[in-house]
This record gives sequence, structure tokens and C-alpha cells, in this order.
Amino acid sequence: MGSAEKIQEDVKADLQASQDTEQVRDSMRDYIEWLKEEDEIIIVTEEVDPRNFELSAIVQHCENTHNKAVLFENVKGFDMPVISNLYGTIHRSAMALGIKPTDEQIERFQDDPRGSPGSLAGMSGRKMNGFAMDPRSRAELILIKELLLDADKRAYNKETPYVIVDSGPCQDVVITENIDVLGMLPVVWHVKEDASPYITPGGLVQKDPDNGLLNIGVRRHMVSEERYDPDQIGVQIGAQTPGGKIIQKYHDRGEPCPMAICLGPDPVTQLLSTYSSPHYWMDPPYSEFDMTGVIRGKSLELVKCKTIDLEVPANTAIVIEGLAPPPPNNKKDEGPMMEFTDYAGTIVEAIPYMQVTAITYRNDAVFHTCMSGNSEEHRVGCIWSFFGYEQMGLEQIKKQFPHVVDIGITAGSHGFSAVVSMKKTYEGEDRQVLQYLLATQYFKFVTVVDDDIDPHNSEHVEWAKATRTGRRPEDYIVSPQMPTWEMDPEIDEHWRVAKLGILATRDIGETYTQPAPAAEMMEKMKPIFDKYSK
Repeated sequence: MGSAEKIQEDVKADLQASQDTEQVRDSMRDYIEWLKEEDEIIIVTEEVDPRNFELSAIVQHCENTHNKAVLFENVKGFDMPVISNLYGTIHRSAMALGIKPTDEQIERFQDDPRGSPGSLAGMSGRKMNGFAMDPRSRAELILIKELLLDADKRAYNKETPYVIVDSGPCQDVVITENIDVLGMLPVVWHVKEDASPYITPGGLVQKDPDNGLLNIGVRRHMVSEERYDPDQIGVQIGAQTPGGKIIQKYHDRGEPCPMAICLGPDPVTQLLSTYSSPHYWMDPPYSEFDMTGVIRGKSLELVKCKTIDLEVPANTAIVIEGLAPPPPNNKKDEGPMMEFTDYAGTIVEAIPYMQVTAITYRNDAVFHTCMSGNSEEHRVGCIWSFFGYEQMGLEQIKKQFPHVVDIGITAGSHGFSAVVSMKKTYEGEDRQVLQYLLATQYFKFVTVVDDDIDPHNSEHVEWAKATRTGRRPEDYIVSPQMPTWEMDPEIDEHWRVAKLGILATRDIGETYTQPAPAAEMMEKMKPIFDKYSK
């Protein structure tokens, strides 16, 4: 059985053996060219319409078959190409981060629970066998998680901070007048259940007015002729998120919040824009852009925006600059848009919007879109978010309950179901842990197991639930009206939902030993077994 401490052993050696910073591309355009060389992309030359589902239908066909990236060179009404499903596999994400497992690592990790469905952060796909990853992908998944957690710690120490430069390709073309977002950019209408076209994988950059730290996080941005002016777009952002807190700080001062949507930054920054750091619920000690530098092995270059006080990655394909006006009259109805759960998150809700002040882009810009709903790229992007969320939850709860060992998110739960392993030291301690998590975290289902159960191994967890639950009535706890997040389709108007807790733990003093012959007999017969197993 594993533990958080064991997971951290030999991490640096594994990363040194598998990650090559020289392979990390400086821009999305360079990354696309690499995918062409590696046969990881298909190129569609026929004209496709981005607004009547022609483009998105081809992407979904691709996801349901070989699942390669798709580049559309002939987009109706626009000179700008469109790319989708760019990071829609574990392998392409590993490429983006410079990770290439060694043969020894592929062999060693093939049965490691960290490469199991649980380590996909609970994200399920459309296919029945969506979790049947090949050994290479399992190793890549483990190494990606190790890299993110290691880079998080190194960025905390400011090992490779970002730098500001005078100019960058993202400002080859600058437009500040007569802005019409739908007319200027090939924003895609993804599925018929969406209310309109949406900008989906854009990294929203903001600056904390108190400490000057830059934050980037992927949001969804509605672009609708019916609800917004041509130079306005929605900004769907939770009030409890770092970005939501930054907006509130500006609005409390009666000031508009500067923000910039970065479409198509370098691959590392793109993946990190969906990553939830273990510091997510507190004031972060660094910017995600510092973490990009650690993974790339060199500082990320940023340039100052043209119309707002903000800095953005210089190699970004497209930047949309703007301001979120303060109250009153600073919100407009947004939604629905299909989320990674295959349900709409918040159906229709008044949210902040951005008044666009400039659109800038590279001469060779490609518009990156991510299919809404439970698409492969959307699902894989959410994995990085919950990687950090596991560690964040673990660090938080260990401060209150030091006997907690590890946290895992169960397969297929989309981040809604967590398993906590702990070494119980007194009766009722497991119940306290359970109630704490139900009240303070997003998780809708929480299972507490003993420290001999690996929370990342779904079969071990189900065994514990089947054999260590039900003797005591208090093993099942239903907690009504608990706080959750806007992605839960069952929430009420206050973002609350009923939650279920399960205690799958032994009583104090109760022991369990896996049935086997005596240890001395196992040792005695091992040489004979080895003789015949070669």
C-alpha cells in the first residue's frame, strides 16, 4: 500500500531521467509543428463553419477514434486557422512538458496505482474503456504529477521567476478601435446545448492589487450577440477562486478589474493555467508564470499589455485585453454551457463581463478552442486541476488531523468523490475527519479508510467499503445543505448540496492480516519459485 511519503521518494531522480527541458516548445505554433512531425495531428483543408457545428462535429469524430489534435486551415469567414484537441491525451500533455519516460520507468510504473483511473483525478471519458491506458501513458501520468508537485515547491522558492521584456510576437497586430469579438475571431459554437459560441481554453490573467502577483486560470467566456455588445464578453469565474477574489478586491475599491485572456500561450503555461496549486485557498506565494519557468528551465518572458496595467506571456497567439466594470450594472446573464460533467454547470446566471479594450495577436496566430462538455481536451485539462487539489486538501487536513496519510479522488467521479486514508488513534477520529471534509471541501462523497488501504487504488477502496462498513449505524453520514461548487448540476441557488460520508475503518485494536502461509515458509519456498519462473 502506498503513502504520501512514499510517493515523494526518488521523485527528483525520476524527473531527471525523464524530463528534457530542451524538448519544451517556446510557443503553441512551435508545438503544433512538433505534433506534425510526430503524427499527432490531422490537418483539415476543406472549408468548415465554426458557428454551425461543422468544425466541432469533426473534432468529436476525431476524439471518438484516434483522438489526435485537429488543425482547421480553412475556417469560413476568417483567415485565422483553428486548432482543437491540442492537449487531449496524456501523451501530448507529457510532450508539452518535456516528459519522456524511460523503459525502466514504464516497466516499474505499469502496476502503480498512481497511474490508475483514480490518478486521472476522477475524470471519465465517453468511451467504456477510457481508462485502459497503455503502459507509456500510465508512466507519463505519474511523472506529470511528480513534475507539477516538484515545480510547485521550486517555484515557491522563486528558482526561475518570469521576466518582463519590451516587446513580443503577441503584439504583432494591435486593434484598439471598432472591436467586434465575434467578427474578428473564429470563436466556435461547440454543441447545440450551449447558448452561444464560447472562448473555452483562454487563460485569464489578473494581478492582485495588494501584492502585485499575477494569476492565470482557465475560465469560460460567453460571446453572444444577444446578451453582450460586440466589444463585451462574459467572465464566468467563481467568487471563491483566486481570480474571483482579485475581481472583488478591485470592485471593493470601486475600480474596474484589469484582465487579459491569453489564447494559445506556450504549452507549459497553457497546462498550468488549469493547475490548482496546493496553495489554492490561501494567498499564493508565487505566480503560475514562475512555475512555467521552473518546468521550462528558463524564465518565461512577459510583455506589458497595450491598454491595461497587466503583463502577459510574450509568445501568446492571441490576447484579449479588457476591464471588468465595478457595480452597479456590472453583470449580465451567462449560460448555459456544457461542462466536463456532461451537464451544464450553472444554467443561466448573472456574472461579471469584460469590456474589451484591445485585441492583439501574432502574425501567424492560430485560434485554440477546446470543445465544451465531456470532451477529451476538456477532461484532460481538468486532471491537472485536481492533481493540485488532492495535495491541497491533504496539506489542509493534516494541519487539523496529523494522522491522515493520503487523499485520492475516485475514478469516474469528476472530482466529486474523495477517499482519505488515516491511522486512527481513537474512536471517533475518523468521523471528525469525515465531517471536516464534508463541510469545508467541494467533495460530495467522502470515504475514510485505514492506512493499510491505498486511496488511489479503486479496488482496494471498494474492498474496504464492502468489508469494513455497515456494522455501525454511524458508518453512513448524510449532511444536507453543504457547500460545493458551481460545476455540480444538483446545487441550489446558494451552491449547496446534500453530501454522503462513509466510514470504512476498523475499530481501535481490531487487526487485519492478509491471509498467506507463514512468513518463514514464504521465504523458504521463494528460491524454488524463482527457479521455475525465469
